[in-house]
Amino acid sequence: MRYYGVTDKGLVRKSNQDNYIISTNKVGDVFAIVCDGIGGGRAGDVASKMAIDYFSEVFSKNTGFNDMEEIKTWVRFHISKCNEKIYIKSSTTNIYKGMGTTFTGMLISNVGKLVVNIGDSRVYGVNEFGFKQLTQDHTLVQDMLKHGEISEQEAINHPKRNILTNAMGVWSNVRVDIENYKEKLNDILICSDGLFGYVKEDLIEKVMLTDELTTTLKARKLLNLALKAGGYDNITIIIIELKDGDNR
Repeated sequence: MRYYGVTDKGLVRKSNQDNYIISTNKVGDVFAIVCDGIGGGRAGDVASKMAIDYFSEVFSKNTGFNDMEEIKTWVRFHISKCNEKIYIKSSTTNIYKGMGTTFTGMLISNVGKLVVNIGDSRVYGVNEFGFKQLTQDHTLVQDMLKHGEISEQEAINHPKRNILTNAMGVWSNVRVDIENYKEKLNDILICSDGLFGYVKEDLIEKVMLTDELTTTLKARKLLNLALKAGGYDNITIIIIELKDGDNR
């Protein structure tokens, strides 16, 4: 397994409210996470960093999993605990009021691959069948699309496309999408909307399907595309290359 992560504040924002981690536990399992903070001032940065710091600590101490159900239980428990920590800080400190964060990633262990999502950061996968999105955005526009109120074309530039319906730390309870992804994957892309919100998906796909590029070069190329598109938002990218033995 090879992996690389990069984050950049972009060309417009004054600060970077994105945070990410590629963490390993005691037995070499990997948990890669992207968090895109929301909230005024530095509040978003605080929320995303709290989430990353929390999972960095608890996952590094983890001693492995016996099966996929154990992974799901562990992830749900710690997401609930982390959500509670951020929510309490938000509720009791005026400057952090309303802060929260997306929480999107993949946990790769010797018993399987788990896709995790809260909010509108994304996980994409590459395999022999091509390139596809593995998560579903928790946004108002995604709900409208699901109910047939707008078309996919209308959703791309919809004025309400950035309104979240779910985020970590904003409410006392959080909804999390968790999926045991069983198909073989060659590469994984985890990113904030600073990438896919400004770079067309076919361009992202083209980079991800270029076998000649290393994980590092793919990530740097995608970052440059986002900056060339205006760099209007913070940009965070993690790319993981899986070998046959990494797929369970």
